[in-house]
Amino acid sequence: MSFEIVDILSLASGNENEDRAGVAPPFAWVIDGATDVVPEPLTHAPSDAAWFAAAMNETLHEMATAPPQSLVDVPRLVAERLAPRFTAETRRVAAGPEEHPSAAAIIVRATGRSEIEYVSLGDCTLLIEHGDGFTQIGVDEETAGDRWVAEALTGRETDGEPQQAPLTRADLWPRLRAQRARMNAPSGYGIFSITPPPGAMIRHGTLPVSPGARILLASDGLLRLVDVFRQYDTSRLFAAAWSGGLAPLFSELRALEADDAECTRFPRAKTSDDTTAVLLRVTAP
Repeated sequence: MSFEIVDILSLASGNENEDRAGVAPPFAWVIDGATDVVPEPLTHAPSDAAWFAAAMNETLHEMATAPPQSLVDVPRLVAERLAPRFTAETRRVAAGPEEHPSAAAIIVRATGRSEIEYVSLGDCTLLIEHGDGFTQIGVDEETAGDRWVAEALTGRETDGEPQQAPLTRADLWPRLRAQRARMNAPSGYGIFSITPPPGAMIRHGTLPVSPGARILLASDGLLRLVDVFRQYDTSRLFAAAWSGGLAPLFSELRALEADDAECTRFPRAKTSDDTTAVLLRVTAP
């Protein structure tokens, strides 16, 4: 099996895009850098999130030329390759794991059999239509994004009911750093970083496919149309991407974000988010 690139698009929400997408046979991927929780970047890049996303993107291109036996090894291999590079390129030593760069990502590989292999950490999503079924890999709608951040900043539950006095980003800073310090710890959460996650936190598997099967890889920025703005469910988002391409969906998303710039009607941590997606069609060898 192989992949045909039908569409690929990545759009920054501000001056710097902390997402990346790539296709390097037999791999395809989407990467979403995690927003920094340091006063200023440790690297010389505009942000450590952008540094990590770019470095991981380069690493996956290199890895595609000599793929590991299993994609389950990719989080460890990424950590092993980027940890010494991070140390060499930083202005100072990280104060702790909360200052380590990280990213959510989903990576797929077309195998020589009638299947694709995937590995995922964080809240990027794989949607695949195959045979008479439709499969979603990634976090579900109720756990997507840092929903607790949106609730704290707006003082409201996700159903819009008052919860507490809204907090400022300065109020949240200690909690954000404490949360980030738990990355790849046994009691924390799994993510691509310069330390590998526990194996139990890695989403990994295979899915049966036939030539013609259609795939959407997306960062959580695009999935805002589902879990934040409630304009689509995942099946209708998938259908819209395949019928009209990615650009109209990206435009619709930016318009919704701009219309609620104060994040009052649709509570969220950031007014706008970097958005990235890839459309692939499975082809015969």
